[in-house]
Formats: sequence, structure tokens, C-alpha cells
Amino acid sequence: MKQAVFVSRDKAQFKELEIMLGQHSIDVKWCATGKELLSLIADTPQGQWIDLAIMEEVLPDMDAKALVEAVTTQSPMTNCVITGTMDKKRFHDVHEGYGVLMQLPVQPGQDDARNLEDHLKKIRLIG
Repeated sequence: MKQAVFVSRDKAQFKELEIMLGQHSIDVKWCATGKELLSLIADTPQGQWIDLAIMEEVLPDMDAKALVEAVTTQSPMTNCVITGTMDKKRFHDVHEGYGVLMQLPVQPGQDDARNLEDHLKKIRLIG
């Protein structure tokens, strides 16, 4: 089963995304901090990985860029999505080369869930 992890203290923030992932039989977990996500990745059995990490731009213990760098180093097969407010050019400049799929608004809605779903289909994470 594919796995996704939301890194946020606000579960309501990602409700639409969680619903969409559930419709594709993706197991969802929650972490409140970047360190929690890194521990979860470290504890994932060999040969398995977290397929998708969706994180807030600013977390209690680190920013998304630092977390994406650590995730990419620890688990190169994990795709990352960041919620935030950076303009597209700045977002691209800051995260280029780290395999970040996309940026979503801070409060992603149904349209954003569909947009993410389209991206996940392109990379064959979902059918």
C-alpha cells in the first residue's frame, strides 16, 4: 500500500487532500514536526518508503526547505509537496533540484486536491 504523510498540526488544513488520497487507497499518517517525519522515514522497513510527504512551508522545528533536503537525502523515493505563499519563480528558485512536485495554497481546497491528483497520476503514484 502506498503511504502519504502530512506534516502539520492542523488536520483540518489538509482535509480535501486527505479525502482524495483515501479515494486512491493511499494510507495517510500525520506528523506535527519535521523531526517526527524524519523519524518515521528512518523507522520505515527496508524496501518500503513513504511515497508522498505534504508539509507546511514553516514548521515548528524547521522550514520546508531544510526538511525537503533531509527527506531527499534520507529517502530519495519520497515525493514532496509544500503548502505556502511564495510566488512561482521564487518557489522554483528555492526548491529547484530537490524533487518538490508542487506548491499548494496554505488551505488547499477541492481544486487543489484535483491538481495534486493530476500530478500524482503523471508520475504514476496513483492510477
